[in-house]
Parts: sequence; C-alpha cells; structure tokens
Amino acid sequence: MKTKIILLFVVAMLAPCALTFAQTEPPAVPTSPGADSGTTSSTDEKVDLVAFDNTGLEEAVRTLARQAGINLIFDPKVLDLRDAAGNKIALPSVSIRFEHVSAMQALLALMDNYNWQMIQDPKSKISRITAKDPAALDPLTTVVVQLKYSNPTNIIAEIGPTISSRSRMIADMRTSQIIISATEKELISVDALIQKLDTATKQVLIEAKILETTKDPSSKKGIDWTSTLAAQNVFFGNGFTSGTVNNSSTASASGGSAGTPGLPGSGGASNATSLVTGLITSIGSGGFSADTARGINPATAFLNADGVHAVLSFLNSDSETESISLPRTIALDGVPTELAVVRNIPVFEQQQTAGVGGGQALATVKPNYNLSITDGSGANAILNEVGVKLKVTPRIVGGTNVFMDLKPEVSQREVGTEKITLGNQTSESPIFNRRKIITQATVPSGYTLVLGGLSSDSIAKNFTKVPGLGDMPFLGSLFRSNSKEHLKTTILIFVTPTIIQDSDFQMSHSQFLKTKDVPRPDLDETPWDSGKPVDWTKPKTKVEPFYEGK
Repeated sequence: MKTKIILLFVVAMLAPCALTFAQTEPPAVPTSPGADSGTTSSTDEKVDLVAFDNTGLEEAVRTLARQAGINLIFDPKVLDLRDAAGNKIALPSVSIRFEHVSAMQALLALMDNYNWQMIQDPKSKISRITAKDPAALDPLTTVVVQLKYSNPTNIIAEIGPTISSRSRMIADMRTSQIIISATEKELISVDALIQKLDTATKQVLIEAKILETTKDPSSKKGIDWTSTLAAQNVFFGNGFTSGTVNNSSTASASGGSAGTPGLPGSGGASNATSLVTGLITSIGSGGFSADTARGINPATAFLNADGVHAVLSFLNSDSETESISLPRTIALDGVPTELAVVRNIPVFEQQQTAGVGGGQALATVKPNYNLSITDGSGANAILNEVGVKLKVTPRIVGGTNVFMDLKPEVSQREVGTEKITLGNQTSESPIFNRRKIITQATVPSGYTLVLGGLSSDSIAKNFTKVPGLGDMPFLGSLFRSNSKEHLKTTILIFVTPTIIQDSDFQMSHSQFLKTKDVPRPDLDETPWDSGKPVDWTKPKTKVEPFYEGK
C-alpha cells in the first residue's frame, strides 16, 4: 500500500506538464554603473514563446516568478479556496501561449486574469501573491519624468485636467522634471501625451527694414512789414515827471550863528525844487505835472511809437533726410519679441515738498525718464522713449506660413515745445512725434511683407502785403512778401519671416545663418561738403551718388 502511494505522488508531480520556454538569442541586459558586470536580470528579457499546457495555476505562477527573478510567497487564502458547503476547491489549470513577451509580462497577465495581485515588501524585497479586493481602488504609482524641451508648468496645465482627482502632478522647475503620482493605466496615457507634447519649439527669423525719408524744400522772398504794421504800439502823453527837493543854508557875515531866522546878517535856509520829465517808455508810465510857479510842465506833449521794422527775405532752402533701420532677431514660435533702439528724453516735473516746522514748502524739479501712458491696445507705453521699436509675435501655421502680430513704431522729438500759462506760471513741455502700425498678417516663409500708410505730404503758403502800397506796379514788391514750404515724409516697413531649419545653423567658425545683412558702404564726401582739409597726396576718386537703397 505504501509503494502505491509513492508512485501516485511521483505521477502527480510529473503530470502538470508542459511548460515551454523557447528563446533563440537572449538580448543583452545593460548593467548600471558599479554593478557586477557578470550579473544580469531576466525580468525584462523577452522570449519568443511562453506556453503552458494544462498546468496548475500555482505552479505556473511559481515558474514565471523564477524566470523573472522574483521571490514570492502565496497568501494562504488564495490557495485554500472553499465553496459554500466548506469543501475545498482545487485551483484551475492553465493553458496559455504568449509570444515575444518577458516573464514579468506573462506573470502579470496571468495573475490579472485570475484576479490576483502581487505586492512587494520594500524591506524584504519578497513579493506576496494575494487576491484583489473588488472594492479597492487601483494603487498609485509615483514616477519622475524628465522633460527635454517643454516647461513643466505648461505640460501640467495641459495634461492635468485629463487625469483623475486622486492623481497628482508636481513640477520641478530646477531640473525640468515632473513628479507624477497616478495609477498604472493613467501613467501609460500620460506618458504618451508627454511624448507628443515635449517636442522642440520651432524658431522664426524676423528680418525688418524700416525706411524713413523726409524732404522739406522752402522758399522765402520779399519784404515783410508785419513787425511794423501788425502790432505797432503808439503812446501819446506829457511824459513821466519826477521831482527832487534840495535844502541849503548860509552862514552870517558878522560871525553870528548860522541858520538863525529873523536876525539881520544872519544865515538863512532855501529850498530848490528840480523837476525832470522823460519820454513815455511803457504803457502806464505817462503823465504830467503842475505847480503854481511853472504851470503845466512840460509845455509840449510827446508822441511815442515802436518805430519802423521790416524783414527782407530772399532765400531758398532744401533739406532731405533718409533714415534706415535694420532690426533682426530670432523668436520662438508663439513667443513675443521686441527690438528697440531708443533714447529717453527727460521731462522735468515740479514736486512740492512739505515744510518742516511750519516753514515754507520747497519746490524741487526732477527729471522723469519713464513717462508712461496707455496706448490704444491697453498696454503701457513710455511716452518720452523715442527711436525705432519692433514688436512681433510669430506663429507657424500650416508648416510653411508664418502668422505675425506686428507693432512697428518710429518716434522722435519735435524741434519746438508746447507752452501753457496757468496761474501766472508758464510751463513748457516737449512735443513727441510717434508713428506706428498695429496689424496682423500671414506671410509664407521667406517672403517679404511691405507695410506703408505712414506717409504725409503737406504744402504751406504764406503771403503778406501792405494794402494799397503792395498793389503798385514795380514798387509794390517792396511792400509784400511770400513764403512756401513743402514737407513730405514717407515711412516704409519691410518684414521678412523665415522658419529656421536645423540645416540653417552652422558651426561656430562659419556664419550663424546662411544669410547676413549687407551694411551700407562708407561714402567719400567731396571737399565742398566736408569740413576736413583736402589731402592732395591722394589721387582723386569718383564719389558715389547719395545712397538710394542699393
């Protein structure tokens, strides 16, 4: 009887048959630095075929765990299954066939199929096989994802709404990493999204050319009598009289005391009055004087006027200005950039300070270099910052086109100033001339967008004439004048966006890009237009004409 039992046990041990592991050539598993080069892990090694044919579930799990290099232990509850009557239920047999999977993948798939799970003890490193709780939530797994190009906060803002409320994503700005705590299923979808979003941002080369030309011919001819006849001040009156009184005394001839009134031979006192009348020199200073001895003084009245003034003009003038700016920059796709070549003109402001100890308040004048105003778009702009500015936000659309939000601006300070009088105090402020365009356009890569509309053309004529005298033939030209001025300003803005490819970047010893700006050549000035003395030792060279955008 005993022999029969042993034979049955041997047969039972040999019955669970057939496990097949077929691997043509196991892939090499890389080792981490400092690890033993002779030890490898078979956890991630894939085999061509994993097959079980009518094998017990427990034995199949143990076999795959040994192949994956995992030490495990079974929860007694998963092996001791009983029905409602208390009878023990045998574990089911397994017949599976997997191709091109690792032992770990086959083990996880097998346990999940029978509602088992594997929990590893972090101290002993031994895994425990237990049954899944149907009401339990999926465990959270924490991983760290290293980004290559994107900002962690941008990735979190885009992916964060797609994960469950239990999951968390934390940005590490110092290392451009994201700490993700989520379930295994969510980690798979999150990782796929990060791979698609974390790509290199394309760049756009922005080349601009701002051309501003100004022509201002003017002519002034004739004799202008405006200062004589337009505001002639005439005054009539008796003059401005002022008087002084001089007191004097004499001594007695007989040696008496001087200045004793009523005594013969004694000294006496006398008063002398001196009146001086001058011509009227300003309004309100005229007047006359009268006394009992001389009557009205002076006897003749006076008539004052400003005099005769005339301006003779016989001159033509012509000024021509050409200004070219060539800003050039590289901007990331969708990121605004600004180029500015400006200078700040101070605007002086008076500040009243409080008096100390009841004393009088002091007024101080300080320059303001950042006088901010709100422009039409609602953004703050510095008013007293003049020069050339180019604000552009490029966005690549369709792969070959560039959408641009353009804000070019050209500003300068006017020659004159604005004056205003308030409370008997005259204030003066500079005048700034600003010309800008705010527009949006889509341009193919490498093509040039031409912006205009900032041209002005003004003609001013002024004529003066003395009525009657200016209408006489021949002699009438002595009593009339005329002036003409023609101011023409033109601004053209050329913007060329180019999508940068990897082939556009060169090695450090060559050009940064395939193209570069061509600077304007230096022109030799003629002796007539230059303040330098002529160098007669050098041969004469032909002078090129004025630069006209060549």
